[in-house]
Amino acid sequence: MSRALFPAWRPSADGRAALAILSQRLQAARPDDAPRLQMRRADQWHATLCFIGHDVGHLATPALSDAFADAARRIPSHAWTVERLTYWRQSGAVVALPDDCPALQALCDATRDAIRRCGIAPAQVTSQPHVTLAYLEKGRDAQSWLDAVDCGIGPLDVDGFELLFNPGGRYEALGAWPLTGAALPGPPRQEALF
Repeated sequence: MSRALFPAWRPSADGRAALAILSQRLQAARPDDAPRLQMRRADQWHATLCFIGHDVGHLATPALSDAFADAARRIPSHAWTVERLTYWRQSGAVVALPDDCPALQALCDATRDAIRRCGIAPAQVTSQPHVTLAYLEKGRDAQSWLDAVDCGIGPLDVDGFELLFNPGGRYEALGAWPLTGAALPGPPRQEALF
């Protein structure tokens, strides 16, 4: 039993429909001699923003909720698109990776900072947001056939996030926060010296 606790983005109904198309394309692209895919259900699709840990449900306090609310006020609603699918050998996960999306990474960073402000050391920070669509056996060689999967499913809207708890096989939302921030500042520019 997982008993994991973490803030995450979950797709809307439109996002689930788009990811379902990608999931079908993934299954159709699998060569006959490729390992069997263990598909994730639509209700399991999410992007972990920062992983707090296992067996730490007691950390879901009002202070953590307040810190997440503050983070949500600083990040604007945004969208991301899937750049590609890849296989992660260590976990066996087949994941959808986003195109460069500074707002999505800023949301990951903001939830990490909120957790730390509550005196909690996250078990794992997110530096590569992703959605796990399936699993293969761990430790396999690279799955080059994934490169041929058409990932053009349109934008996936991110207008909020939730604090999820996994009691085993499903996710329970312990809180939800809409994103209400203004546009993120652009990257710093250095003027020419001459």
